[in-house]
Amino acid sequence: MEQTKEGRLVYADLLRAAALIAVIALHVCGNNWQGLEVRSADWQILNVIDSLTRWCVPAFVMLSGMFFLDPSRPVTYRSLFRKSLPRLATAFLFWSFLYALFTSLLNWRGGAPDDLWSFFLNFIYGHYHLWFVYMVMGLYLITPILRKFVMGAGRRDIEYLLLLYFLFTLVVPLFGNSPRLQVISGVVHRLDLKLLGGYIGYFVAGYYLKTFDFQPKTKKIIYALGLAGLGVTIVCTWIDSMAWDAPNEKWYLYLTPNVALTAFALFLFFKEHCQGRSLGPKGVALCSRIAQRSFGVYLVHAFFNNRLVALGLDAVAFNPLAAVPLATVLVFAVSYAVVCLVEKIPFARKYLL
Repeated sequence: MEQTKEGRLVYADLLRAAALIAVIALHVCGNNWQGLEVRSADWQILNVIDSLTRWCVPAFVMLSGMFFLDPSRPVTYRSLFRKSLPRLATAFLFWSFLYALFTSLLNWRGGAPDDLWSFFLNFIYGHYHLWFVYMVMGLYLITPILRKFVMGAGRRDIEYLLLLYFLFTLVVPLFGNSPRLQVISGVVHRLDLKLLGGYIGYFVAGYYLKTFDFQPKTKKIIYALGLAGLGVTIVCTWIDSMAWDAPNEKWYLYLTPNVALTAFALFLFFKEHCQGRSLGPKGVALCSRIAQRSFGVYLVHAFFNNRLVALGLDAVAFNPLAAVPLATVLVFAVSYAVVCLVEKIPFARKYLL
């Protein structure tokens, strides 16, 4: 696997940079996706673009898992509780406070000022995108246990865990809204497999996909399933939204089999085919810098996304095929520039980004 001079995996940096751009595009689309008429051309375009980006959050989780579960990486209770978790917690508290303050200011200017309790709740729960920080902290808390599992597990053991996760966490919940199939989700509910909940499967999948190689036939199957998952996301969202006569995000959820299959396929594709040779040393170095600042850009981008909408440049300011990429690039560029400035503040890079 290709590495940078600093020893970073090139494909991981490229994937992280791509996932960052995808999450910004996803939030740019989200500014208008809920409010448009589902039969309009603009909504149809946003549905396709949004569907194309849904792999981003699972990819971020898999990238964390591939490193934190690697037995060769020195991850200890001490490093988790004195470095990794405090960094996430302080970053969350700092940026969540600023977002809560900004929200209160907007509400005050709009004539509906927040009371102290509302401000406190906004601060504690976090801005809409900061849920991700909470989720990652939860995964870090159980990382020592998961590391013991992967160290003692064989390939088949990990595949068995991923199969259970795929079936019971990703597939079965789809049956919950169907009267004839609710019996399946009812039985699974009684199995009480809470150990398989949340994003733990993506975390382990990152380690699995990084560690093990696959036969060419298996790779083709994974890629085909990834494309099929993408097709399901686009088509089923369109069908369900037409039936509702309103946007339906059931197939957009990160804990769905269609999104998972696309994320798995893209992870494998980057591992197998994206080593940065076509980018050259400067291109690889740029992607590495973006990857290293991805967490900071993620933290601040929501503010600039909001401000861009306030200025009138949203996903449907003109043709979405042009408006979404333009807004995405602008939000990314300004966010990246701000992160570069903030990290010059002493201790900011270590605790806030």
